[in-house]
Amino acid sequence: MCFGYVGFVRAQDHTPALTQAARATAAEVLAASSELLEEVSRLRSLKIRYPVKSGVKSRAEIEQIVIRNFDEAATPEEVEADRKRLVAFGLLPKDFRYREFMISLLTEQVAGFYQAKTREFFLADWNDLELLKPVIVHELTHALQDQHFDLRRFEKWPRGDGDRELAIQALIEGDATALMFNYMLRPQGLDITRLPVSLSTLSEMMSADPNKTREKVFASAPPAIRQSLLFPYSYGAGFAQEMIRRQGWDGLSHAYSELPQSTEQIIHVEKYLSHEAPVKIELADLSARLGSGWKRLSTDINGEFGYFVILSEFVARKEAQRAAEGWGGDKCALYENEGTGELLLVHISAWDSTADADEFFGAYCTRVTTRYPGIVGRTGLPRNERSYATPDGETFVELKQNRVLIIEGVPLKLRGQLTRLVATLWN
Repeated sequence: MCFGYVGFVRAQDHTPALTQAARATAAEVLAASSELLEEVSRLRSLKIRYPVKSGVKSRAEIEQIVIRNFDEAATPEEVEADRKRLVAFGLLPKDFRYREFMISLLTEQVAGFYQAKTREFFLADWNDLELLKPVIVHELTHALQDQHFDLRRFEKWPRGDGDRELAIQALIEGDATALMFNYMLRPQGLDITRLPVSLSTLSEMMSADPNKTREKVFASAPPAIRQSLLFPYSYGAGFAQEMIRRQGWDGLSHAYSELPQSTEQIIHVEKYLSHEAPVKIELADLSARLGSGWKRLSTDINGEFGYFVILSEFVARKEAQRAAEGWGGDKCALYENEGTGELLLVHISAWDSTADADEFFGAYCTRVTTRYPGIVGRTGLPRNERSYATPDGETFVELKQNRVLIIEGVPLKLRGQLTRLVATLWN
């Protein structure tokens, strides 16, 4: 889930609070933003069209901005649907306080942020002064992006394609992160195109062990939330680095006119450059067939990265990565019985080949049996079908050529309708 467009740079172990002396010099650092803007303009090859407003915000002020942006980006019902979807996938505990946690997490993580709607950036006043210049560089990159590519067009992104929304976030944040790395590497006479390692790998290494961070909320975040927060910065920076290697900064700028279509295109730059678009999946609405009390809460697209996160919660990371790599397209829907609170997930995915689909099919079945230790699949089914009775209802997985259908959480009283539900979804 993304929250409008507010470009921010992660705190990444910044000192929790400034000393009194450091606070006194914050105004001097902010005054240097006009000088840094000239440097960012040169490094990013984007002209300054107008000055950029800047300021400093306290933790309390930033928390209020986070809350406002969070509430403007989605209704309470949409936020709750997102929470329930993550619960249905087994990625959050059933009693997880999603909204409250996300506000605490984002407030902790912000070192600085740029708001497209007001065209100004702010620094968090609790950061160590030695770290402020890279933060300013990151946020000024967002300001120049906005001046040239209009970031405000992403403020009200239509719901239902979270994968593409995350991909566009990765373009924007990856661009600013790559520029920030170049700024920091400049004293050594280096730039990101000459590094022997990708920025995505480097960023992941820096955030590999959440237990070693002083960021307590980030360390306590469920893996799915932590990985989704990091994706725009880590994979986005890797995408930007590879685009710059191949086409220079002008090539990266062109990506704002020809936006990435999926997280697959961010992870595999060659798929972006070859215009490999996602397969569009139609998913029938089962509300009427499920019966009284059932309502479709949301539809979305998981994408390659989404399926990696979903699998890696219960499957070894490398296996999850391999299984997600053949992604071609998908559609996912979440249903709820308003009377009982039962949740039912339906998703159909298309894969690049029958072999890719078979690999995903096997990995997902492993995920189910790992998520619910001790369950055994029903016998007597064809090789391309699996069905499991779980504590959360029946889970059905079927492979057909290069597509995989998954239904999770089918209650006992609907078990007799499973065959008809499957037929409806395949038609």
